[in-house]
Amino acid sequence: MSFEPEIVTGVCGYMNSYQSANNLFMVQVLGGQPEATSATMVGFDATGVDFAASVSNEEIPVRLPWTREISTRDEVREQLFNLLDRALQVSGP
Repeated sequence: MSFEPEIVTGVCGYMNSYQSANNLFMVQVLGGQPEATSATMVGFDATGVDFAASVSNEEIPVRLPWTREISTRDEVREQLFNLLDRALQVSGP
């Protein structure tokens, strides 16, 4: 399932404007890119979220899967919080 373009644009815009540090943290920890210096959310769908990460002056794609298939904007928010929580757990105290 795909989301309406305005939903994707709105969520990505918010995450890139106000949650850029969290984007980077999730990509570093869960995306296996500890050397990433930035991460921009570029899209999402029913099964995961896509980032463009800067690693060694190159842009690479990073996809993080949701914990389950989703279909609503509220579920996107829920899954982003889940990813952040998982990254915090993995990174330790």
